[in-house]
Amino acid sequence: MVRNKYFYYLFLLNATINLINYVPRILIQDRFDGALISILIAIPIGSLLLYTFTKLIQKFPGEGLPEIFNSVMPAWISGVLLVLYGLGWYFSSVITLVSFVDITNRYVSPDVSPIIVLIGFLVVVALSARLDSESILYALEMILYMTVPIIMYMAWRVFSNPYYSWDAVRQIITHLWDIPNYRTVAAATYIYTGYINMVVFNRIFHKFRVKHIWSIVIVSILTLAVSIFAPIGLLGAAGAGEHVYPAFSTADSLRIRYFIIERMIYVFYVVYMCLSLVNSIVHWHVGKELILGGFRLKSDKPESIRKKRKVEWWVLAAFCVIILASSMAINQYSLNDMAIVFLDVRFAGEFLLIALLFYAVWRRRRRRKRA
Repeated sequence: MVRNKYFYYLFLLNATINLINYVPRILIQDRFDGALISILIAIPIGSLLLYTFTKLIQKFPGEGLPEIFNSVMPAWISGVLLVLYGLGWYFSSVITLVSFVDITNRYVSPDVSPIIVLIGFLVVVALSARLDSESILYALEMILYMTVPIIMYMAWRVFSNPYYSWDAVRQIITHLWDIPNYRTVAAATYIYTGYINMVVFNRIFHKFRVKHIWSIVIVSILTLAVSIFAPIGLLGAAGAGEHVYPAFSTADSLRIRYFIIERMIYVFYVVYMCLSLVNSIVHWHVGKELILGGFRLKSDKPESIRKKRKVEWWVLAAFCVIILASSMAINQYSLNDMAIVFLDVRFAGEFLLIALLFYAVWRRRRRRKRA
């Protein structure tokens, strides 16, 4: 059993990944079309979803989503829902890994084949996703302790830069009251979505309780502010929208004056390579467990354990094949479109998940009353 602090680590992992992935690009694309008001709307919505989910999952101590759904729904319904949620959560890692391979070729090693880079990432992610949930959380804790202070230092370097343009930020603020849109709200709420990992990790928490929700809200506000205003201040109100990866272009414009490595982008790349790999490991682990739960594969007997391990390898192999095929079939434009579709569907899927958990709580209470 693990302590409640690991829930905050799951949220923090998703929040830090938010700084580099497709979310900043979407926010910056809509910087003149309601991005700021969308962020202000997303903060209470995301906080409410997180709070409601944690209150509901507390009513199922030691159980993951497979155990919950399989106990209150017919086998075929729970199976379909679990497989869909597992594939949906895995799809997030597809976008993360493919985009990070593209980042590697753009900024670090353009001469290395992207397939070789991707295969190296997949070996690490696939093997690590087979670890037990506790080991993954312990590894996550170590990575965050090493990377978060560096991220804070880099954010300070951005906003203390003498070339940072506060006029560009003021220009964006003048569009504060522009009409928001669903796409930008869905993108901004993604920062809170780390709580969904609890659909599997709840199995190993001891007396799971979440306190100090206000601290999560503060971190989310600061993270969203950095993700949109850091690129705008250094790249310009107009220029920020011309970059495929605004966060990396921002880091590439910074110089580390007293470090052995003079360009900030190399430190930035190493930090976010670690975070992207850990994020993908967590998503693969959760997706794998949900899919196995959809097929009702248990590990309470030696025969069941062997069968589950065999199926596990096939699931992970399918995950690898999908990413390899995706990397060869899509470009940066289709990748951006895929990210937008994923964020839109995920946002609606979170509301559905909350509704399903309400239904599960109602069914459990009704069953207890009958007993």
